Amino acid sequence: MKSRKVTAVAFNPVFLILLLAALHVEVWAELREKQWDVLHEQIPESSARYSVALRYVPQGSTFYSTSGRDVESVALPEAEQIDGYIEHIDFGTALDGYAYSVLLRDARELRLINRDGRRIHRARILRSRQNEMSEIVREGYFFLNNQIEIPFEVPGQQLTLPTHESIPGTFSINIYGHDPYSYRGSFHTRLKGSLTGSAFIEDADLKVSLSYRESVQPNNASVNLALQPFDKEVPGDSASGKITDVLKLRSAKLVAEKIASDSSEIVLAVIHGDLRQVPKEQRHLSVNKHVPNFARVDLIRRQLLTLEDFCKKAGRKGWVVLIFGDLKRQPVDHDRRGQETMGLTLDETVMLEILEKDLKTPPVVVFVCRQFFFSDLYERWLGRDPNFYIVADYGNPMDLWFWFPFRRDSYHRPSGKIETLQEQLILPENKVSILLANGEGNLVYINVDAGKQLAETLTQINGLMKDSKSPKK
Repeated sequence: MKSRKVTAVAFNPVFLILLLAALHVEVWAELREKQWDVLHEQIPESSARYSVALRYVPQGSTFYSTSGRDVESVALPEAEQIDGYIEHIDFGTALDGYAYSVLLRDARELRLINRDGRRIHRARILRSRQNEMSEIVREGYFFLNNQIEIPFEVPGQQLTLPTHESIPGTFSINIYGHDPYSYRGSFHTRLKGSLTGSAFIEDADLKVSLSYRESVQPNNASVNLALQPFDKEVPGDSASGKITDVLKLRSAKLVAEKIASDSSEIVLAVIHGDLRQVPKEQRHLSVNKHVPNFARVDLIRRQLLTLEDFCKKAGRKGWVVLIFGDLKRQPVDHDRRGQETMGLTLDETVMLEILEKDLKTPPVVVFVCRQFFFSDLYERWLGRDPNFYIVADYGNPMDLWFWFPFRRDSYHRPSGKIETLQEQLILPENKVSILLANGEGNLVYINVDAGKQLAETLTQINGLMKDSKSPKK
């Protein structure tokens, strides 16, 4: 009786339908199994690996860009000259699948009186798909050498990116003159958004982002890694390069072992070191610990000085104040690297008065700068020995920006690797940082962003030196 029941169930039509459905789901899952592009092979199985899921995030930044080559216009046959357009530029097929072209002519019907004598031109921008009629997307008057932007959207799946959303982008055209009778043009394509993901390791958040040039293909990507520790006392770290490069992060060297063909996941493998270990030289300065020794050139006295020299001058019961910032002069908002400068908001004489107030023995004050005004050598300190030091933040003093106020330029000798004391002490870039050390070189106080509260910070340091106490944490 029991065996008959089993046989009946086995050949039940409903059971067979469910069984076939399950097999179909399993086969479909196999067909949709994630495909991988392997970038590095033969990595030992024992190597630590971090798998990071990536997703597309719509935002204003650009994660893909490519530029088109210079294209010369072609004269249209007389039979195809419509509405006076006599020149034609074909830009080819863009990332959105449309073929773009532009018709051009001189707008002689508009007589413009202007200072530089530029003429107005007229353009009709067309786009089309294969076997479809062209549509006009822009038409109007324009000056040469001005970009014309055309927005578009591309389905994420069409670009094999991990999103079902449409990705916005721009197709920019720049038209300029070649000679009085023809034109030249170039184009630039951008996709907006970011492709990012993160994974947790033991003590930090590992963030990964990808960007592309020329083509949206996984093996053509550039990768940026950023490690953000949960403990704010531990510094973060970052690295970037081509997706096939070896990247150094903390004490580890990593590679992208493989990436999903739709860029939905990336696997990082540690080929040397340990990502969980923070190198000693990458730890922040901490109160009551010794400041690492350094050697820098004093710009006034033109001699190499070390932290030990400053401590020796201060004496065992004295103080050394290190101020990372450029002296207050004629305002220079940005240096020629495009970064904000570490500008001090107070004159150095005022800063000295605040630091030395009611002290029997003044501290040794050291300004660490990246910009230096030549006039200071001759107008302020020629033949004088100021009660402070000005040293170069750069290991090579010739890497400073030397400003000449009597003419609008500067001198800078480019170098390969630029070493800074700010980087050596793990201080934030382009911030006014102030350190107070005792005569034995131990750190007593630190403020890594004192630019907006400079006077208050100096007053607090003056109080610490008078009381000879460490600040409360």
